Amino acid sequence: MNPDSRSIPSVVRRLLLLLMFIFAAPAFSGPGHDGGHEEEGGQPAAVDSVEPRFEAHSDLFEVVGILNSGALVLSLDTYATNEPVSGAQVELESGAYKATGEFDSDRGLYRFADVPFSATGTYPVTLTITAGNEVDLLAADLIVRPASAASASASVMNGTPSSGSWLWWGVGGVGAIAALTFGLRRRRAVA
Repeated sequence: MNPDSRSIPSVVRRLLLLLMFIFAAPAFSGPGHDGGHEEEGGQPAAVDSVEPRFEAHSDLFEVVGILNSGALVLSLDTYATNEPVSGAQVELESGAYKATGEFDSDRGLYRFADVPFSATGTYPVTLTITAGNEVDLLAADLIVRPASAASASASVMNGTPSSGSWLWWGVGGVGAIAALTFGLRRRRAVA
């Protein structure tokens, strides 16, 4: 028997095995290993938040607002140093709604209760921030998506497989079946 004729099926078998692992690897990746970057604390970086949110900044301040359970919660930082700003006066205006945020010193956040942002839509938000001698005006749009879009984002954030991950599972499964079939046929041919 020619030694070269035996090495060709072995090379093909190894190539199929390698391809099977390459295509199946994404199906076995765990949380935080799906191509996203890790933030401090080991949590995966979210591309899209579950709650409606907005971000705005100027040369003085940076603010992130998150709508959650009928309340709007803001984190306020100094833009240059990213240090939290405590005890500032934050006034929010959106259409006819006007309110001053309550500062939560334990969490370092500003809270606006009973905001009128429950319906789907885009809400222009204007913030007037007074911290010591510095006064700033920030503007952003808060986009509230329909409930179905929010629940789809929530399922992705909670680890529910998306349609793309099912594709990888399918490709990996087909590759595994093909490798097993090829291996069994080779075993029968040798026997």
